[in-house]
Amino acid sequence: MNLLVPIVGAWIASEAASGRYPRPVAVGLSMLVSRLGAPTAAMTILAFAFKRLNDAGAFERLKPVPDARRWTQPRR
Repeated sequence: MNLLVPIVGAWIASEAASGRYPRPVAVGLSMLVSRLGAPTAAMTILAFAFKRLNDAGAFERLKPVPDARRWTQPRR
């Protein structure tokens, strides 16, 4: 439980930082999460950096490539 609360707080803070919530809600959530301490802040920064890298396409080569042959053959 001691680890679950900071992880959830970091997830909420990274969602707020990415623009998912309106500004007044994001400010309120950030104020609540800031009370959770340094581990939550560190996890928030890491989660936000990971989301930015994922949005920029840094992990595209790790995704599986769909098999094109499966879709070109007609079903019988």
